[in-house]
Amino acid sequence: MHPLEDAIEGETVLFYEEAEQVLSHLPKLGTGLIMKPGRTEKDVAQVWDIHTMARHVRKLRELLGLPDTFTLDACRHGGMTELEEAELTDGQGRALSGHKSKAYEGYAKRTEKRALAATRKRYAHRAAVEENAPTPALRTEPIKRRSW
Repeated sequence: MHPLEDAIEGETVLFYEEAEQVLSHLPKLGTGLIMKPGRTEKDVAQVWDIHTMARHVRKLRELLGLPDTFTLDACRHGGMTELEEAELTDGQGRALSGHKSKAYEGYAKRTEKRALAATRKRYAHRAAVEENAPTPALRTEPIKRRSW
């Protein structure tokens, strides 16, 4: 379950404001994010299956003149990479993406931006540790090398 908003410093922050504006114009058919009307009065709504969604994304891509690389799968990969670059842990990324397994790791690409952020954190951590560590005594005698 995604939190849609939070109170930060007394103000409500909408995390998905643009998406909520678009979705507010559509009928709410059920709890799934993307649903289609059912075929009968009893069957009010159905969740779109992944293959049908991919077909619709493909048609939209063609209508809008987007490159062939714009696919439903590419959108998922892009979203997961965005989570990585936001410096979320794998556990946090899985929680937000709804992945219950390690499959998240296949979508979340390890980018240079993410590696740089991790390196900066490690560097800051080591600097803090060294700053608080006692200064080691200097060796006055040479280090003996082993002869094999």
